[in-house]
Amino acid sequence: MKRLALSALLAAAFAAAPPARAEEACKTVVLKNPAPTLSEIYSTAEKLAKAWKSDALPARISNTTLGPLQPNGSSAMWNLNFYSPSADSYVGISTFRGSLTCSAQKGNAGRMPDLKPDFFRDGAALYAIAKSNAASALEEGYTVMIDTAAAPSGGHATWNINFSKDKARNAPITILVDANTGKLEKVLKQ
Repeated sequence: MKRLALSALLAAAFAAAPPARAEEACKTVVLKNPAPTLSEIYSTAEKLAKAWKSDALPARISNTTLGPLQPNGSSAMWNLNFYSPSADSYVGISTFRGSLTCSAQKGNAGRMPDLKPDFFRDGAALYAIAKSNAASALEEGYTVMIDTAAAPSGGHATWNINFSKDKARNAPITILVDANTGKLEKVLKQ
């Protein structure tokens, strides 16, 4: 009886408050260039995010291990999140295998980096910084991963450059670059 009562309570709770679900925010697009540069993908994603909600702000920009950053600043797999304060929602824009998809979901997109409208988005220069500060990691077969981040106080925006060999192994180095100026800030070694 207790199990039956608990099941009934759980069923009622889920019926009253269904989990948030992502909704399609744009139609799937086949990209002309299946591996766009950071600058190209940001330009495309920003237009889609502004079409979704005019007050959309960049919350996170990264590539993944399925699309490591290339020397020319391109990647086959980008993930970008934009947050709309008026809708208290965010849109995730992703590329993979030459397609771009968008999905929106209620809630915030995490800590917001203080990215200026003309923030630094030269992927080739970020790759060059990675190579000049961690050439040995690249020689050992690690690939370059980039991700924007926001400092806990004030939201100072950085590009965090990391190195991945597979899902389980990362090189013991992180490079921090000011995301607004492109200036090297720190090289952290573990």
